[in-house]
Order: sequence, then structure tokens, then C-alpha cells
Amino acid sequence: MDQLSQLREPPGPGPEEALAVAQEFMADPVSYFAKMVATHGSVFKMPLGPVETVFLNDAETAEKVLRLDFAAFGMSQQSEGAMRPLLGRSMPVVADHRYWEELHAIIMPMFTPAMLRRYFEQTVKTVAEEVEHLGHFAESGATVPLLNFVRQGIFTALARTLFVRGVETDDVPTLLGWFEKSNDYMSARYLQGEAADTDPSPQIVAGREALGEINAYVYRLIAYRRANLVDEPEDMLDVLLAARKSDASPLDDEEIRDNVVALFFGGQETTPSVITWAFGLLSANSEKRERVLEEVDRVLEGRAPTFQDLAKLEYTEMVLDEALRLYPPFSFVGREALEDVELGGYLVRKGTPIGFVGWTIHRDPRQWPDPESFEPERHVRALKATRGKCAFVAFGYGQRKCTGERVGRMEGLLMLAMISQRYLLDRKGGGLSGHQVINSIKPSDGLPVHVRART
Repeated sequence: MDQLSQLREPPGPGPEEALAVAQEFMADPVSYFAKMVATHGSVFKMPLGPVETVFLNDAETAEKVLRLDFAAFGMSQQSEGAMRPLLGRSMPVVADHRYWEELHAIIMPMFTPAMLRRYFEQTVKTVAEEVEHLGHFAESGATVPLLNFVRQGIFTALARTLFVRGVETDDVPTLLGWFEKSNDYMSARYLQGEAADTDPSPQIVAGREALGEINAYVYRLIAYRRANLVDEPEDMLDVLLAARKSDASPLDDEEIRDNVVALFFGGQETTPSVITWAFGLLSANSEKRERVLEEVDRVLEGRAPTFQDLAKLEYTEMVLDEALRLYPPFSFVGREALEDVELGGYLVRKGTPIGFVGWTIHRDPRQWPDPESFEPERHVRALKATRGKCAFVAFGYGQRKCTGERVGRMEGLLMLAMISQRYLLDRKGGGLSGHQVINSIKPSDGLPVHVRART
């Protein structure tokens, strides 16, 4: 008898409890994960949709999957299937590793230093415009729904840079509205599977219709750009239109659509949530905010940031990392066992979906003492070296690590620095917002803030 066969499967609620699990999970996924860790330990299974998923909640088992035994695990086909209506078979979710390598070879050349500099310059301009808008709120005393404000700025910068022709600034609020409405439908896909495609619930119907509007918009954009090709690629869509796969065939419209929507999705969902949390945490921690203000004033000296300034905003980046630790972009990230394996002393069978829970991994007291406290100083280089390689998985780890990390960090630093140069954002009512999970982990109230001009 081999060693694997002697292992028992992870503990957790069984299929007979699926309905109760679904109700509690949908109400607050990350709090449910924390409850499961307290009950069953760092490795447990639970029914999620039509199958049972094993969830990993500590750095050691995460590293085994993402680095040490990388070949035994792939991207989750369940996650790809659940996200198919929105993200299709785009690079972030596609489970077929060979096809992922094709897309990676096409898309990654866009993330060059030259592209990052162009994106930096456009983002500086866009954030400067948003800072001017904040001045009106400072004068009027009206509150700003910060999450929506940040989403508008980040998505506008993305549209102006990665899609320089065909996406108008006036289109941005409409696109953001469609994505927001689609959330209810996509959340239902995780628990209902394809049944969500015919669910008559008004919110889910509205979500499906909104996704239909997104698709129609993107296909019109692709058709416009095919009819107006340029000799040299100027943006991401030009690269996708000109790309050839290993067999010399071009990407078809559906493949291009999938990757355009994935870029749109990331630009309006994950980075804005983290930036909003960072401002909320600073509002609730005045001493930490004073350190950011001192650094911003010293590095920028009252002028617009340069590309070289980003590396000098060290404490500001620590704030961003601590916001990412406390409020990682997603409640979990999926993989799948490609063979029977041992994880955390348990048997995980071939084909089992696996979820990495950033919320609980980032709150493991063995890696993060006093885990609920906001301490940007945790992220100094010397302390990073003492933690497990997967103690911080906000962007994933290994070969399938998030390709947009550098762009997301740049956006976050610019928003934090340029707004802090001129204004203080104080959460209405003080304290810190609660959380809700709708795709990413967001402030439940959108973080309403009062804007005060710095004196």
C-alpha cells in the first residue's frame, strides 16, 4: 500500500451541507474561510458549486503547490468555467498551459520598460486631473465615494494607454456601470454553474444583460480597429490584432475579446479596491499617514512625480503592501491537482479544485504577528526575508503570478502620492469600513470620505 492511500482527505462540510455552506459563504466568503480555519485547520474542503474544493490557508502548503511541486498542479478548470462568460479563455484564467504560453508570449512583450513609462506618463496626467476634481469636494464639503472615484481614474488611465484609439473618456462611466451590474451574474456562476445562465432573478438577468453590453462594445471596438490598422503597434489592442500564434495563425475576434475584457476587468476591479483600502487605513491611522506625508513631501518637493521617484517612495509602497496584505484583491485564487497528491498531511485527489485564501494566509500569526493591526513597517526588506516565500500572495507566486503587478503597484503609488501632496482624505464618521466580497474585497460602504486641503 502506497503512502498516499493511507492518508485521509481534508476535513470540512460535506456535499449534504452544500446549501447551508452556499448561504453563509455568499454572505461573507472571507469570514467563512476564517471560521473554517478555526474549526478545521489550515487545509479543509467544502462544497463550492457542483464540486468540492480544497482550500489552503498557510504559506507552506501554498508554496508546495506554487513552487516546490509546481508540475503536479495546473490552473483550475472549475474557475475557468465559472468565469467563462466574463473572462473567456484569457491569460489570467485559462487552464490549458500550452495555450497560456501562447498568450504569454504575445501579451508579455507589451509590459516592457518603454510601455511602463508611457503608462506612467498617462497615469500621472489622469491622476492630476482627478486631484483637481477633489478640490471641488474640498471647497464644497461634500463627501466623495472614494472607491468609485478611484475606479474612474484608474480605468480612464488604462483606456487612454492600452487602448488609445476607439475608447472615449465619455465611455468610461458606462463601461464601469456594466461591469458593476455583471457582478451578480458572475457571483451566481460560481455556485450555480450554468444554471445561472437561465436564472430569472432580476439582478442576475440585469447582470447577464450588462455582460452582453460589454461584449457588444468590445466587438465593435475590435471591428473598428481592424478597419483602421496601423503600421506599428501603439497599444495592447494593436499587439493582439497583429499577433501570430506558434502555428502562424492570428487570434480570432473571440480570443481578442477575452483578453481585452480581462484587461478592462483588472483595471476596474482589483487595483482600485486596494488603493481605496490604503486611503481608508491611513485615515484610521494618523501616525502612519504622517509618515506618508513626510516622505511624499521630501521626495516630490511639490512637483509631479517622475518615473525615478517611484523607487524612492519606500514607505508609501509599504502602505500599499500592507493594504494588500489585509485586503488582498480576491477572496481566493484557484488551481487544480493534476495527480493524487499530499497537501498538509491530507490526500488531495486528481482533478480536485484548490483555492489559495489570501485573507487567511495573510493573517497567519506565525508569519504575521498581531495580524489584524495595520503595520506597514512589516514590509521592510529585512523582515520579508524572514517569512515564507508564499506568506504574501496578493499577486500570486511563480510562473502564473499576476502579469499586471508592476502596473498595479505604479498606479497605487501615484494615487497615494499625488493625492497626499495636496489633500487629506478622512472617512466619514471615522474608523474603518467593513468589507464585502463582490469579485474583489471592497469597503462595504464604498468608503465615503471628506476631502481636506493640506495647509
